[in-house]
Amino acid sequence: MNIARVLLPCAVAAIGAAFVACHRQSDTAPAPAPAPAPRVAPAAAKKAPVAADLTTGMVEAAIQGKALVPVLLKFDLVQKPTVGRPLDINLAVIPQIDASAAQIQVVGGDGITVPAGTNQVDMPALEAGQVYRHSIRVNPNAEGVLLLNLTLALKHDEITESQAFSLPLIVER
Repeated sequence: MNIARVLLPCAVAAIGAAFVACHRQSDTAPAPAPAPAPRVAPAAAKKAPVAADLTTGMVEAAIQGKALVPVLLKFDLVQKPTVGRPLDINLAVIPQIDASAAQIQVVGGDGITVPAGTNQVDMPALEAGQVYRHSIRVNPNAEGVLLLNLTLALKHDEITESQAFSLPLIVER
């Protein structure tokens, strides 16, 4: 019973204080809460450009057959293909795995001549995800849709795998 005599007045006092606090009249506006400090984002680390950024505007070469080699080949034309005029083609090789070496064989289809000595591109060690650029020159001899054939051989893990690609060229007079 002694505890009840002590707790009862305390409970009544607490309820009364809460009632007064809730129903008091305020002649002044409450002080505004301090503005939170502005959040400053940590400086973002600069990301290295990815292969897609480095090859914007380039077209992916058509794969002949089933894709067997983990590599992408993209290209773009320096100028409009015209019959009888040399055509420069920029290539971008993007390996998906590390390779100790790579080689591209360039073979002209019907209506396309590849100058002697320019039909092979040798590349030393390649790193996955990097972009390796090369330029080749061919001579279109006929108008229409012509195919330039490329075979890319990639050496990795002591084996060499190859993949055939086609570059369609629309040649005009």
